[in-house]
Amino acid sequence: MDPQLLRSIWPVFSAETREQIQAIGSKVLGLEGPAQGREPDLLPSLKRLVHSLKGSAASLGLDDIEQVVHAIEDGLATFNPEERLPRDTVEAMLRGLSAIEGAMARGDAGQTPSVDGLASLLTALGHAAPEASPTSGAPSGAAAQGLEVLDQLEATLSALCSPDVPDRAAVVRTAVERARALKASADAAGVPKVATLAEAAALGFTRMEPGGDSAGLAASDVAGTLVDLRAALEAAGGAGAVARAVQALRSAPSPTQEEGPSAQPGPAGAAAAQESRGASDQVVRVSLKTLESIALQVELLLAGRAQQARRGAAHRQLMDGMREVLMHLERSASQLAMAGGGPALEPLRAGVTQMRTLQKQLLELTKESHRDGEQLALVAQVARDDLRDLRMVPASQVLEPLRRTVRETSARLNKDVTLELTGGEVRLDRRILDALKDPLLHLVRNAIDHGLESTEERRALGKPEAGHLTVRVEPRGSRIAVVVEDDGSGLSPDRVRATAVKRGLLTAEAAAKLSDAQAARLVFQPGFSTREQVTATSGRGVGLDVVQATAQRLQGSVDVAFTAGRGTRFTVDLPLTLAAALGLLVRTGTTVSAIPSDSVNRILRLEPADVGTVAGRVVARLDGEQLTFLSLAEAIGLPRLPLALDSGKVQPAALLTVGEDKVLFAIDEVVGQQEIVVRSLGRHLRAVRHLAGAAVLDDGRVVPVLNAPELVRAARPETRSAAPETARPRILVCDDALTTRFAMKSLLEIAGYPVVTAADGEEAWGILERTGCQLVVSDWQMPRLDGVGLARRIKSHPQLHRTPIILVTSLDSPEDRAAGLEAGADGYLVKREVERGRLLELVRQLLPAS
Repeated sequence: MDPQLLRSIWPVFSAETREQIQAIGSKVLGLEGPAQGREPDLLPSLKRLVHSLKGSAASLGLDDIEQVVHAIEDGLATFNPEERLPRDTVEAMLRGLSAIEGAMARGDAGQTPSVDGLASLLTALGHAAPEASPTSGAPSGAAAQGLEVLDQLEATLSALCSPDVPDRAAVVRTAVERARALKASADAAGVPKVATLAEAAALGFTRMEPGGDSAGLAASDVAGTLVDLRAALEAAGGAGAVARAVQALRSAPSPTQEEGPSAQPGPAGAAAAQESRGASDQVVRVSLKTLESIALQVELLLAGRAQQARRGAAHRQLMDGMREVLMHLERSASQLAMAGGGPALEPLRAGVTQMRTLQKQLLELTKESHRDGEQLALVAQVARDDLRDLRMVPASQVLEPLRRTVRETSARLNKDVTLELTGGEVRLDRRILDALKDPLLHLVRNAIDHGLESTEERRALGKPEAGHLTVRVEPRGSRIAVVVEDDGSGLSPDRVRATAVKRGLLTAEAAAKLSDAQAARLVFQPGFSTREQVTATSGRGVGLDVVQATAQRLQGSVDVAFTAGRGTRFTVDLPLTLAAALGLLVRTGTTVSAIPSDSVNRILRLEPADVGTVAGRVVARLDGEQLTFLSLAEAIGLPRLPLALDSGKVQPAALLTVGEDKVLFAIDEVVGQQEIVVRSLGRHLRAVRHLAGAAVLDDGRVVPVLNAPELVRAARPETRSAAPETARPRILVCDDALTTRFAMKSLLEIAGYPVVTAADGEEAWGILERTGCQLVVSDWQMPRLDGVGLARRIKSHPQLHRTPIILVTSLDSPEDRAAGLEAGADGYLVKREVERGRLLELVRQLLPAS
């Protein structure tokens, strides 16, 4: 096939082939089970899928893929449906499907979609590689060659039933030429039935040209004709002239107007075309990138509607003000008339009359604007709901491929594993589904390699010889939970601690202070692996950190629970969709944050008597329960401000609920509620777990969007127990020179301090208001706010006045030093002294606890 045409067809072929591979793999695994429990249509449907895939590959000239699928088809042809498909045959077929996936990946990258190890794969499938043979009219090859051309005609028919064919007229002409050439060959060979059906197919394709009459009925007629033509060709398989003509057709240079993308060639494809002729005009393939772009524009449209509503409210306030001004002017005109008037009375009355007319016109415009805005909001809402439905797909698309993964991994590790999949019917956002593929793959492989014992070990422990692995998707309101659970040996906190110390992630003292729950979460650290040696399955320290990073990127969280000797459970909590959501705006101190409303159970006001201490932790009594009570400012890293409860007042609080977990967070005020579009913060802030992203409000402000599942998880008593002991003081480095700023940051980070940076005093002040920092290192001369001004502002703040400040500058005169210390600086350094270690000495002096 022409390479340019193949590139244009490839995306459709690739998407369809991957779906077929997934379905074929699941059905092959189904044949391995006992015959009594199978679906009656399992084997026939599998054969149809395999034949369709072979025809698609053949029509595009992908010989390697065609040979592998043909070998699988031959293996199924000799299979007795009353028996089980042999284990080695299943293994070989799954390897063949994996090899096809590898070829598809090469094709996606623009390379030749060749299959690695083709000869060995064909041998394992019991199918010898085809040898080159001269063209002949042998009866054994005639039928196969004729059927191959028929496959191409059926592929063309399926493509024409789709509205996204690039050049419909050219595709129709090619199909007509092939059908008529087949008719001529059949006439020469004396096979009138084949000739008649080929001519009927040519006429049917002619009716499918643009502007043709009854294209849908023509597709139905052609589909039936091609089914009959297949039977006639098979009956006339010994016609040598037909075979020679077909061979000539195959060797002739293919025109650029090649067939369109193959959907389902073969008898199954014809049947599908016939069944879908009524719906073919209603279904199109849409690029996911295009769909996401449209969805984003709709979300922005809704956000713009909110801004318009805000401006409408402001406009109404101006109208009210204008009404009051008119009343004053009319009162003034009346008083002036009662006083005898004068030359100013008539112009004043004229002005009042003109303003009254303008007021009526503005009022009408306001009403029309409001009406148009409401209509626009309704249309945008319907469009958003429709787009959301388009993106929702069943979870089975990511669950079913795990069957092959479990089969291949357990075979490689010589373990017997049974897999249970539940919740495949749950529908969720396609973007979430795509992002879940790699994390689920890592979790499943981790469970088989690290969690489940070998058959001998399980037998010795009195467990069933086959390990049990469960992957389920659980709907939880507007969120979902993806659970991967095994019945293996369970995670060992002691082994995790030892591995963390050995790999340099923690000191031995810090590791000993971790609770078991905190130690378990170390498995999500980058580079962490308990494997001593690298294998094909694990040992590289890459895997579970991908799970955590993906969950945070998708506004979710991941948790691990275990029972020694009984198993481990990983739970990934995610939203159902990533579209715009309703956000609750809350204020803590001077910071306004947004919390997704689906995680906020309720807003309440706590009395001082409702809050107490139990087992060393602060709790609040609510509806007969004792719930963990925390300051939201403290939970998100802001300086801890005094609560209203400290002075005996009522305290506003938000009850956040994720699954079965509930936590009360103290807030200062509920600012409001509005639709928000969550935007990614980029890789620099990806490690900030409590942030899901940022959103732009209708008044233009940018606010952080909090990750409610992570906040709730971090608030658990077992998670918080040792956190204050392991945290190190955070240092803020402020300098307008990038080189100096980077040098001081690197020096402090090497010494083990977490560091945040700012380019001037104003930026540093904003960071201090949002994030708790225990020490500030600042340049003197900076734009907007210099170091001395920053020091004065910090020392005059009621909560930040105890924060130590070190001024680093090139000004070395006694007067400058005295001015800096007078402003409140706790240390003064000349920049040349930084490299001599003086900076670290001052930091250690001012932070003795570090």
